[in-house]
Amino acid sequence: MPALSVSPIVAVLEHLEVEHDAVSVAPVTDVAVLSLVDALAQVPDPRKPRGVRHGVLAVLLLGACAVLTGARSFAAIAEYAHDAGAAVLEVLGVGVVAPHESTIRRVLQRVDASALEAALQPWVLAQLEAQSVPAGTPRRAQRRVLAVDGKTPRGARVRAADGGGCLPHLVSVLDQASGVVLGQVQVEPHGSEITAFTTVLDQLDLHGVLVTADALHAQRGHADYLHQRGGHYLMTIKANQPTLLSRLRALPWAQIGVAARERARGHGRVETRTISVVSLHPCPDLGAEFFPHAAQAIKLVRRRRPLHPGATWKTETVYAITSLTGTDADPSLLARWIRGHWSIENRLHWVRDVSFDEDRATARTGHAPHVMSTLRNLAITALRLSGATNIAAALRHHARNPLRPLITYKIT
Repeated sequence: MPALSVSPIVAVLEHLEVEHDAVSVAPVTDVAVLSLVDALAQVPDPRKPRGVRHGVLAVLLLGACAVLTGARSFAAIAEYAHDAGAAVLEVLGVGVVAPHESTIRRVLQRVDASALEAALQPWVLAQLEAQSVPAGTPRRAQRRVLAVDGKTPRGARVRAADGGGCLPHLVSVLDQASGVVLGQVQVEPHGSEITAFTTVLDQLDLHGVLVTADALHAQRGHADYLHQRGGHYLMTIKANQPTLLSRLRALPWAQIGVAARERARGHGRVETRTISVVSLHPCPDLGAEFFPHAAQAIKLVRRRRPLHPGATWKTETVYAITSLTGTDADPSLLARWIRGHWSIENRLHWVRDVSFDEDRATARTGHAPHVMSTLRNLAITALRLSGATNIAAALRHHARNPLRPLITYKIT
């Protein structure tokens, strides 16, 4: 039999009829950037070479493709491998025989999750940089804004140093504009999410970048860290910083007035949002004493009411501080970035819980909870970059043909 002159996947794709359905998913990018295969090839195999039939690269590629079809477990990944066909297995470097579930489980439990994150981050950044900024976007609105937030997969367990088990807590950094996950770290057993803040940001270029975070991360050390890295912060302030919260409440907000107002209607309710902003720069005695590098204080009032007759309004007041001056960020932008941070719950945590059923995931030992979460983030990232707006529908789209994950990831 003569040697193939083209990739097996290309030969198969020539016979693949493209569906024109409700989901349109394009390859991640059409420009020459770091490939996913090259990125995952940097992850070391945790096993001794002797007797290894399926390398760690092949297993990781299988896992990435299977998760893009909605696979939630080791068994589901093995089923994808079994059903994918010879052409797909050959392109992924698997060989003639698909790996058994036990092989997939052992590899994903033992592979270094931190090394996997480090290998994927340059690929994600390269894909993100290849995306063009919509024409007409104001310069101030082009600033990269990253949201840092944590999540605990309820179904998993990690073993602590004392021999006990605890729920793993994962801290992620999300690009607000695209919904792309740029990195993730696992908090040490019985540790604090606060200590993971700098770790998850260490490998990212923060020059000119705005980092949004909730009240837990309103720490002086975090503000100094971002300033030293050339970045900025926008942090909400709550009762965990009682002195700072009291001083924010005491500002003359009635005299400051409302700078911007929004009204939204949907999801069975009506919501109004008003934002007031005061510069701390004209008051040197306030700025540094308020919080390191603080430039503006923010008060955002949200009022919500269900649409049904007789419903009452519920009011929530949120205070925040930022190191950006009024020249760099007007009230409307600040309000948008605060909402963008709140949206991480729907754009990442909710997707992982509902579309991937993460809280009931059965991968509970070793590095598996972190690794599987990373593969879910990778799938979400690829789908967001390819233009998918409904992640659940996009997963079903990929599940209908085992070739589609390879197309989306540009593995040929």
